[in-house]
This record gives sequence, structure tokens and C-alpha cells, in this order.
Amino acid sequence: MRRVAKLVRARKPAAHVLPALAVALACAGAATPARAYFEETAVGARVLALGFSALADAHDVSAYYWNPAGLARLRGTELLLDLAKPYGISELNEGTIAVGTQRFGTGWALAWHHLGITNAYGEELFSLGAGRPLMTFPGGHGLSGGATFKYGRIGFVPFDDPVDGFPVDYGHQAKGSLDAAITWSTPWRVDVSWVARDLLQPRYQFVEGTGGDRLVTRQQLAGAFRWNRESTVTASWSQVDGGPISFNAGMEVTFYDVFAIRSGLTNLAVIYASTGSPNDFQYTGGFGVYHKGYFIDAAAFTNRDLGASYRMTLRFPVFGGSR
Repeated sequence: MRRVAKLVRARKPAAHVLPALAVALACAGAATPARAYFEETAVGARVLALGFSALADAHDVSAYYWNPAGLARLRGTELLLDLAKPYGISELNEGTIAVGTQRFGTGWALAWHHLGITNAYGEELFSLGAGRPLMTFPGGHGLSGGATFKYGRIGFVPFDDPVDGFPVDYGHQAKGSLDAAITWSTPWRVDVSWVARDLLQPRYQFVEGTGGDRLVTRQQLAGAFRWNRESTVTASWSQVDGGPISFNAGMEVTFYDVFAIRSGLTNLAVIYASTGSPNDFQYTGGFGVYHKGYFIDAAAFTNRDLGASYRMTLRFPVFGGSR
């Protein structure tokens, strides 16, 4: 991310800077395989405000991204509109439109996500997710499962090389991938989820002979504990391709079912690990307001090198959906 940070600090909208920023953003994860293309993809302000840790407590339409097994608890039909401003960069934009419904005993979601740099670079991610109950057990235990197929398209806007003036066109590429998840619900106010991302491990190669960047499968284990009706604690562990484990945690407190405050910390593994910099973890926070089935959520999270990012999500029932 240091290469991105250097360009971001400059904040120059000149034409020759934007392609460089696009390439830097796309290649920022070269040393960390999971942080390459689609590294900024995220949906919904609530989970972000909880330190990216609420995978086991995602039951609305945004579950198609965080934990498709959570779609099994989707009620009615709802629409989600999500808008983010990563790092406050005017040329960098991110947004999502998703619709979810419950049919045939299964929760379904269809979504489009966009991340782009104006006149330089764009990522489009089309997703189809489904989740349903699999088994029930005596005593209130239950097992649900889900999967999301993702079709990702990456494209660069042609530009002239600022050094020699020759036109450069990296074109675009499109690949498919798959996420899968299971959730164990218990009568003890605890839910546990496992999520595997990018099982098909698609590879994007724009420069011939470089090998490109492969989206390596990421394993995530998450839990949510509701110690009372108004308060929830969430946690998640993540590992990429057998590498180091990261740990995220969050807490949500709800007041009168109309307002919620949230806070979280990400990458807490550096605190108890023998190596690692404390600069690697981020603070997150946000709030939510609810009224008659309408949900407005806001979140902010920080990055030491790149600054703060902000996200706003609106979710509401459609087509006579549940309120």
C-alpha cells in the first residue's frame, strides 16, 4: 500500500497521475496475494463499523458478500444502496446496488458493485448469492449454508504514456469466482460462521509474462454473541493461503430498536503476535437509524497511510417486503 499512499498524498488529478494511481491500486497487494484486485470490495456500513467482524451476524441482503449462509434468515424483499468514499479521494468512487428476497425456502440476492478511478480504472463485480437452512437439531440448534457466485470484470482506460507519448491500452478481463459459507445457530445467543472466499482463485494478468495476480482463497471463522437484546459482540479470524492470521472485533449497542452505535478494531493479531507493527490495525466506528423497516447506516474507518474512509448504506423493503 505504500505505493498507493505516495500517490494519494500528492492528490494530483492530472491525466498522467490517474493511470499511475490505478495501476498502483490494482497492484498494491503484490506482496500479499489476497490484497490485489477487488481488495477494496466491501458492502454495507454496519459490518464495516464493527471492524469487518460481524460475518456471523449478517442477515440482511449484504450477507451475499459477508456470509451467504446468512441469506437463509432474510425476510421479505429488500433493496440496498451503498455508497463509499475511500480515503477521501475525489477521483476514487465505490458503490453497490443489491436486491434480496426469500423464495422457495431460500434467501436470494443479486448485486452489482463498482470501484473505479475516474477516467483511469474500474472494477465491476456482479454477484448472485443464495442461502437456506440445512438442518435443525433438538434444543434450538440449526445449520444453514450458502454460496455466492461472483463475476468480476477489471478494465483500464487507454492513455498516452507520459514519457514517450505512445498510447497504452491494458484492456479488460473478466473472471468468475465462488464464495461458500455455513452458519451454526445455537440457543445460547451465540452464532458461529465459517466463510471461504474465492474458491476458484481467478487470476488476472494484464502484462504478458508477469504471471498476474491470483485471488487466493481466504478462510474466515466468525462468531457473534448477544449478551442481551440490545448488545452484540462480534469477532472474526481470517487466514490467506496458510499465511498469518488476522483478528477483528466489534461491539454494537442498540437503543429502543431505533438507534445503534458501533465500534471495532481490525487486524488485532499484531497486538499479541511476536512480530508486526501496531500501525497495521485500524479503528472503525459508526451508527445506525431504523424506522418502519428503513435502515440508514454510516461507518468510518482509518488507515495510517491513506487516511479515513466513509460509507453510507440505505436499506428498505420493496414490493411489499417485510417491515
